[in-house]
Amino acid sequence: MRSYGYRTETFESGASFLASKARHDTDCLIADVQMPGMSGLELYGLLAASDDPIPTIMITARQDEAIRKRALASGVLCYLTKPFDEAHLLNCVRAAIGQDDGVSR
Repeated sequence: MRSYGYRTETFESGASFLASKARHDTDCLIADVQMPGMSGLELYGLLAASDDPIPTIMITARQDEAIRKRALASGVLCYLTKPFDEAHLLNCVRAAIGQDDGVSR
């Protein structure tokens, strides 16, 4: 994402992101379904229930249609299975920040 001109920051867990000051300045979140401590879906649920929801792209190495459907139904913008196409991820990011309104989930 940096090579496309986006400012990025990484966190070791969902909890560390939630505790950070960056949370309130984040325009788009890319989270893995499986993370230490809390899943990406749990993190998204906390954000969605807050006063500060963040457009979220979920990525995973495991193909699980039930989880994909649950994520998208809950409001996750894109759900990408690794390996995913870089252009698809870029389209999802652009949609999340309002630069593109046609995204394939």
